[in-house]
Amino acid sequence: MNTLSAIAHRKGFSLPHTATLSEAMACMLQNRNGSVVLLEDNRPVGILTEGMVLDLLEEEVDFAHEVLPFSRQPVITANHNRPVESAFDLVVTHNIRRLVLIDGSGHYAGMVLQDDLFAFLEEDVYKADLKVADILSGEMPQVVLLSARKTLYDALHLMRHLRVGSVIIVDEGDVKGIITEKDILAAGYQHKDLQQSVTVLMSSPVLSTGMDNAITAVIAQMKERSVRRVLVYDREGKVHAVLTNRDIFKHIKGNVARMLEIKLRHAKEIMDMLPHAIIEIYDAPNQQVIHWINRKAREQFGEVILEHAPEELFGAAWQALYASLRAAGMIESFSVAMQGRIFEFSGTVSKNINSRYIKLIAKDVTEHETIKQHLRDEVAEESELRREQEYLMMQQSRLASMGEMIGYIAHQWRQPLAQLGGIFMNLESAYTFGELNEAYLRKSITQGNGMIKYMSRTIDDFRLFFTPSEEKKNFDVVSALQQAINIVSAGLDYHHIEVVAEIQEGKYFAKGSANEFAQVLLNMLNNAKDVLAQSKRSRRVIRISLSREKNMIVLLFCDNGGGIIPNILPKIFNSHISSKYESGGTGIGLYMSQLIMEQKMKGSIKAYNDEDGACFILKFPSL
Repeated sequence: MNTLSAIAHRKGFSLPHTATLSEAMACMLQNRNGSVVLLEDNRPVGILTEGMVLDLLEEEVDFAHEVLPFSRQPVITANHNRPVESAFDLVVTHNIRRLVLIDGSGHYAGMVLQDDLFAFLEEDVYKADLKVADILSGEMPQVVLLSARKTLYDALHLMRHLRVGSVIIVDEGDVKGIITEKDILAAGYQHKDLQQSVTVLMSSPVLSTGMDNAITAVIAQMKERSVRRVLVYDREGKVHAVLTNRDIFKHIKGNVARMLEIKLRHAKEIMDMLPHAIIEIYDAPNQQVIHWINRKAREQFGEVILEHAPEELFGAAWQALYASLRAAGMIESFSVAMQGRIFEFSGTVSKNINSRYIKLIAKDVTEHETIKQHLRDEVAEESELRREQEYLMMQQSRLASMGEMIGYIAHQWRQPLAQLGGIFMNLESAYTFGELNEAYLRKSITQGNGMIKYMSRTIDDFRLFFTPSEEKKNFDVVSALQQAINIVSAGLDYHHIEVVAEIQEGKYFAKGSANEFAQVLLNMLNNAKDVLAQSKRSRRVIRISLSREKNMIVLLFCDNGGGIIPNILPKIFNSHISSKYESGGTGIGLYMSQLIMEQKMKGSIKAYNDEDGACFILKFPSL
């Protein structure tokens, strides 16, 4: 809907009420539409037009006076949110050429001119077969003719006393031009001699037409030439009338309503063809009523909903929907469940002159929502299954870690246990041969206690190292790496595996669970150890490098054990994928290592093969 605000002029048509007549004339000449609105506290309190100025010119009023006392004509106002079509009736009823707009608080909001309305007219308002003669069939103002030998003052006098906006200038019966109120206004403001000939300021030639010409062609010419008057000749070629915008408005006043009615009917016919339900609701101050629905809405909801309150259709959802509409003026994809189906409503609130209407489009999304819910259920089920699987794998990983810990302890205890066995054998031999005395016994007990304390300390070290912790703390990466190497050192020594560590200068601190991070390090070392244990290389090496890239710590493990089988490499971090089936590998270690690095350490872990063997690169944030 086009409102008056959309075609309004907001600048150049108003002055403070304290302005002078001279300032008002200057404003009128500048806006070229012969009027100015006077404002007090931004509210219209008066208006000055060309006709009033002509009176003042003839009365020789001093233009240094304030303009307000001379603005005798009442100000006709309209709310700026009214439809454009409503202005036609106001202009014709009050016989005015401009309409002053105000907002809801009565403040000035612009000016709409008759010319603006004229440009807004559409051809279907004034039927294609309408003739000029049809417009002139009623009572028309007389055509005022003035000899080309007369003066500007004579033209002023005629306009003032006959109350016409223009006079036709003739010479020996031939039309030479036209003088309008605007021409006289300009002459007065410029202090021109009004006793000079009218031919000095007249406009020529005069736009003219015949009685039988189509009104559509006449209006097109008036728009193109930006004029408000056309001289009409009768069928004998004599001057018959001056046709103005105002005359056309008077004739088409009834046709505007007819045009709107036709457009509304056409719009509803189009809406009946749409595949979605459309509901129009009359929004009264204290109640709402469904007053029109399209064909699709009748099929989905039944014609029985017409003239009923929306609550009967929407149920409890109506209050929330209506509140959203009132707050924002529109809604989009508002979901409502009703009649066993799910609908998404979109719509707006539109205002007519004195009424409000709510227009809603309903889209049946039942199948779509059903599919979405089914997918949500499947995702939830899959997530639950994944959590259960991860829990089982965590349990299996813990059991594997316990087995590894027992293996580490066995490696560490093998030598102390052998030494304890030797002590006992020496005690037995000394007793048998009579060599056991107090000094020998005390020495043997001291040595045995030393072995037992070493074994006890080893258990404590392993217990603390493998204790899971969810608490994130700052820890030293170098220290964690050294501890991991120490734990597997016995196994590495047994298989004659050398560890070469290259650590760039600097401090390396990270935030997370040191024990969980240690599990990753042990996994890297154990994988390399297991591969190298089966290698036939004369020198078996694990190379470790620790460096920094910007704010990331980079830890690289490489071995010379030949590398990862190519078809396994792309999925090496998947659960239950392992290259060590023959040796009992489960594949959980690398899967859990990836979880720890990505979820707990907020980093990454990747695997690749170089020319000697496999490499694992770990990246994680540095403190």
